[in-house]
Amino acid sequence: MSGVMGFALGGAFGLFMSSMSYDTPLSAQGQQLTNLPLRQQLSRGFRDMGSRSYSSAKNFGIIGAMFAGTECCIESYRAKSDWKNGVTAGCITGGTLGAKAGPQAAAVGCVGFAAFSAAIDAFMRRQTD
Repeated sequence: MSGVMGFALGGAFGLFMSSMSYDTPLSAQGQQLTNLPLRQQLSRGFRDMGSRSYSSAKNFGIIGAMFAGTECCIESYRAKSDWKNGVTAGCITGGTLGAKAGPQAAAVGCVGFAAFSAAIDAFMRRQTD
């Protein structure tokens, strides 16, 4: 479920970000685009938005599925449902994603994902009056 929701959220995020990234006519790429007929401009724009949206959706879906799967495995291994599961899963996910860039990136990814997971977990588990 997390992978599917991540895919959907990533698609929306990618669509928004790609729509904001078009160059102005003052740049060289913008000049080439403005010299095309309107139909080709729209075609290129929509094609670019679609490919960027799909790329973001795929990345968000992978991250969501990886985190949720890791957290589920840790929770079933520990037989406890507490904040440590999410923090550990965040560290494993962030470290795995950053591992291709080297050990320093893996460590930063581990700490970053773990901190974000801890913050979200603290927010979601707080007591409401």
